[in-house]
Amino acid sequence: MKIRLAAAVVGLASLTVANAALAADVPPPIVKAAPHALPQWDWTGTYFGIQGGGGWGTARQTDATPFSSGDYGLSGGLLGVTWGYNWQIQNTVIGFESDAAWSNIRGSTDGLSGSNGPCGSLHCESELQYFGTARLRLGYAMGRWLPFITGGMATGYLHGEEGTSPAGAFGSGSEFHWGWTVGAGLEAMIDPHWSAKIEYLYADLRDGKVFIDRFPAGNSFDESIKSNFSIVRVGLNYKFTPGPTFLSVLPPNPGPSAGPWSWRGVYAGANFGGGAGTASQSDSVFDRGNYDVGGALIGGTLGYNWQNNRWVYGVEGDIDYSQIRGATSGVQGGTPCNFGTFANCETKLTWLGTARGRVGYTWDRLLPFITGGVAVGSLQSKEGNGSPPFGSGSDTRAGWTVGGGLEAKIDDHWSAKFDYLYVDLGDGTAFTDTYAGGAQISENVGFRAHIVRGGFNYWFW
Repeated sequence: MKIRLAAAVVGLASLTVANAALAADVPPPIVKAAPHALPQWDWTGTYFGIQGGGGWGTARQTDATPFSSGDYGLSGGLLGVTWGYNWQIQNTVIGFESDAAWSNIRGSTDGLSGSNGPCGSLHCESELQYFGTARLRLGYAMGRWLPFITGGMATGYLHGEEGTSPAGAFGSGSEFHWGWTVGAGLEAMIDPHWSAKIEYLYADLRDGKVFIDRFPAGNSFDESIKSNFSIVRVGLNYKFTPGPTFLSVLPPNPGPSAGPWSWRGVYAGANFGGGAGTASQSDSVFDRGNYDVGGALIGGTLGYNWQNNRWVYGVEGDIDYSQIRGATSGVQGGTPCNFGTFANCETKLTWLGTARGRVGYTWDRLLPFITGGVAVGSLQSKEGNGSPPFGSGSDTRAGWTVGGGLEAKIDDHWSAKFDYLYVDLGDGTAFTDTYAGGAQISENVGFRAHIVRGGFNYWFW
């Protein structure tokens, strides 16, 4: 028995030593780490950011004497903020974006003598002091990269000057102008919240009054500036997506899985944008014709929605402070605004309010809608420069509006929107025009405009 036990112990020990020796000759197994999941780049969401860059372009100053400065160059920098919303469908990204920037894009010219040479014998200069846009964007996502094209409305605050002394024509002033812009760019995700971009925009702010040019004989004429710009800028955006937010005042975006989205209830918000259109002035003696108006507006919104499955029905009201204005000069024989020293006509929309119905159809977190109803606005108009005929006054009147837009839920309480309205305030008596000899004739003013706005709403429930 003892012999058998000893043999078993020796055999077990031999087997253990042999296995150890064999293990020493076999390389250790390779353990692979779990594969690292690549980030899923999602462009859907609301974003805010900063942007800055530079621009260059041309300006031309004209009046009805006739006078033209010819084209002269502009250049300078700009710095501002951006806000917008993107919605991604597979690789296609659709969005709307607004921005506002301080600018010092400026230029001047000193011309030779001659009424139609570059700036005559005078000094002419202009400066773009503010630049803003409201645009649609269309891009194609390639991972963290988003090349895009964009286009929409542009607004600018232009300052202009002419002359060096009262010995000749001189004047200065500033006005809002409106126009259009198109461009393209490239945006790249740094992480799921932050992105950087570079973009190019071409903007045309069209032709419109900026200041009144005064002559030694006492005559005055509206001085118009036509300008266009190429702008290159870079920016940094923060996007609100599921997870902790950058600003504690905004709740987290719950993501698409939090649906279905409800659009029922009361909401209030703010909006900002621009408008462009035409005004007209006429009386029983003269027809001043149509002339362009444009500028910015800002205000508040209040509304209520009902929802039946995907259909949304609502009522909405808003009121905006407005800088939409325009002016014209003319010469005897038919061009707008009478003739000679009577050549200045101007209209300004000081405020605009609407009361509308809305009908929309929900699509994920998006609500495309159509709208229409009543518009009420206050117009300030004038004619002349103190010599008959002249007059001024204001008129509050009702008209109608129709339009459409797109609203997007950020989360259960916040939404961002982009809308368009056509506003017609009709034609009516705005003031009494005084003619030589004291005769007074009613001046008729008409007003029609296209309004583009971006905004945010807060939903109470």
